Amino acid sequence: MSQTTLTRALSVVDEVSKHPDGMRFSRIKTFLGNPSPTTVTKILRELSAMDVLAKNSGGAYVLGVKTYFWGKAAATRHGMMQTIREEMKQLNEELNVSINLLTCSGGTVFCLESFMAPQSPSMWRGGQSLDLELPVIGSIFFYPADQLEESRFLASELEKHGEAIPLARVEQMIKESWNSGLQDDFALFYPGARRFAVPIRENNHIVMVLGLGILEARLSKPGLLETILDRLMAVKVRIEEEISS
Repeated sequence: MSQTTLTRALSVVDEVSKHPDGMRFSRIKTFLGNPSPTTVTKILRELSAMDVLAKNSGGAYVLGVKTYFWGKAAATRHGMMQTIREEMKQLNEELNVSINLLTCSGGTVFCLESFMAPQSPSMWRGGQSLDLELPVIGSIFFYPADQLEESRFLASELEKHGEAIPLARVEQMIKESWNSGLQDDFALFYPGARRFAVPIRENNHIVMVLGLGILEARLSKPGLLETILDRLMAVKVRIEEEISS
């Protein structure tokens, strides 16, 4: 279907979902702005063939069985996000740190969820999107590993940061991050603010990154760093199990 037809088809599904008793052909045609009967027939035929719509005993179009499975999938995903939020909130409250959940689309990093700690450095607010740049915590996991091996690319990214950051130290940090599966920026990008991040994978693809920020001075407390790393990796494992279940 063309984009115009696809848009019309989706609007039909949405409108039908609002009418438990269904909508007849003439009503759907009127809803669409009275296009040709051929156009309406094509839309309804294709939606019916995919079990997105179905005809009831009275001849009206109602939601088909496919939408039932879509609904179950959406409910599962919503439940998964609620579990992730609970894990993040527990980390925030237990360790008094800032936690972000990030994703990336079209070269832009988007913050899905955020729990802030007053004593920790501010991270991204939930719902905030930023252009993807290397110095931003967690962003290295959104880049292909081979791209991060290009010194010229890294140097150009560091220039955007506006601070004098040793390229060799950044290269070492990236190497250690990929080897361990956990990024520790060692306060390279924001003096006094230590940030950590782990990639969240679904079907072996990185779909999100969980970031944690803390004042570097707080890490002088014996055992706190080890606790943070252990807890962050444990939460990563539980989230990935939730995603794959």
